[in-house]
Amino acid sequence: MSTAIPQTMKAIVEDQQANWVTLKDNIPVPTPGDNEVLVKVEYADQNPGDWKVASWISLDGALQGCDYAGTIVKLGSNLKSDLKVGDTVAGMITGGIRNDRGAFAEYLVVESDLTYRVPKELKLEGAPTFGAAWLTASQVLLKSQGHSLSSPIDGSKWYIVYGGSSSVGLFALQIARALGYKVLTFASPHSFDLVKSYGAHEVINYRDGDAIEQALKITNSEAVYAFDTISEGDSFKIASAALGSKGKQLNVINPPPEGFKDKIGNVELQHTVVYTLLGKDLNFSPRTPESPMIIPAVQDHYEFGKEVLKKTPEWITKYGFKANPIELRHGLEAIPQGLQDQKDGKISGKKVVYKIA
Repeated sequence: MSTAIPQTMKAIVEDQQANWVTLKDNIPVPTPGDNEVLVKVEYADQNPGDWKVASWISLDGALQGCDYAGTIVKLGSNLKSDLKVGDTVAGMITGGIRNDRGAFAEYLVVESDLTYRVPKELKLEGAPTFGAAWLTASQVLLKSQGHSLSSPIDGSKWYIVYGGSSSVGLFALQIARALGYKVLTFASPHSFDLVKSYGAHEVINYRDGDAIEQALKITNSEAVYAFDTISEGDSFKIASAALGSKGKQLNVINPPPEGFKDKIGNVELQHTVVYTLLGKDLNFSPRTPESPMIIPAVQDHYEFGKEVLKKTPEWITKYGFKANPIELRHGLEAIPQGLQDQKDGKISGKKVVYKIA
């Protein structure tokens, strides 16, 4: 891999007229600023929401993509970490918002304390999956629900994950298992073997008419925490009802239907948004400046995000956390079709990862 840094690069950017993305080859390579490093991107992965950002959110020219892995080629000033040129790093940035920052590019800049060194146990092509999905699962189980990997539970309690075969779900299964829980998940039958290999003790077909009753029988209605990693359609109802009478908290990743919170009794409903870990206010509706949807920075979430990324290499080594199963595609030019495949529901049970360099 060449160490020479060019003036321009190839990147996937928003074509707002088409409400889709396009590949351009004359994008300025970003310059790392205060507490930032420049990364030559070697792999980037595709999140289920990436096509939605391109269709509904991004302004013309915004660079796309959030999750990456690559090699540091230049340091900015006043770093808040001990990173150095040549280190292999991975993580998440906010894609689809700015014209100078996106993971679907040959280069990106990221804050030095919001990335992690890739440990030797993790193949580089799998490292991007420890991005938005990993951070979301960590945020829910370890921040919002108050668990700690250093203080596991006694092993007799159940934890519920709706959508265990999703990218976020596969990490939630592993974290819950590492915390000492017996783990129950809802998934499609074709994913049963997959979710069991990632830590699920019991699996229920979410389409079963008696799915809730099955869950309550398995857990003896004693589950306290649940995480709905899908948060669409009937998932809200199934995940909340599966908690039973002792349910304390349900986390969701999309806003619930109007009035849903009033239907779940004493269960605390938390809508978790991973972007609060990144330390900056985010306008998630730039196309409608008259009615902005601001995701505010939350300082203690930001501190948690930095701490999780700092500990990620150690946790991968100690607990054996695995990357998502991946489907490897090649080149930035493959990304528009990959996003279309995601939109069309053609991708399931694996994360599409692109080899960029």
